[in-house]
Amino acid sequence: MMKVELMKKVNIKTILILIISIFAVLNLSWFLVTTFKYDGFVEPIPKNKWGLHFIKKDNYVYSVKKPDYLYYTGNLAVDNTEKQTSLLIWPLISGGYKYGFRLQEEGEAYEIYVDKNMEPTNKDKGDPDAVQKVEEHKAELEELFSKANEMWQFE
Repeated sequence: MMKVELMKKVNIKTILILIISIFAVLNLSWFLVTTFKYDGFVEPIPKNKWGLHFIKKDNYVYSVKKPDYLYYTGNLAVDNTEKQTSLLIWPLISGGYKYGFRLQEEGEAYEIYVDKNMEPTNKDKGDPDAVQKVEEHKAELEELFSKANEMWQFE
């Protein structure tokens, strides 16, 4: 009877230690990955008085959104405030980036996924409106990519 009670205590203790260890490793890995992944992006854009990473420079707003707790996806953004266009960049954990182009015109908002060559991705390739908007605003999109590269040196 003593052995059974001792085994139950050991099993409960072992399970608790295992759960706490897994939680600690998860938190540590999240902290390290997000800190090292985003360190270079936040360096040129220090926190402002509200604790956010964004600056305005030459009619462009640059921002960095670090991943929320236990998430690995944050984003970088370059906004042209005059033309109401934005480039969103999602750094991928495995390396590389995903890109999104956002534009507002005539009361309509468009959000289009593009690749590094500024072409609509498979998700939006079949959408004639997305293809047309990217073509119409190719110069602005190129400028946003250029500004992002100046700020964060992707190449």
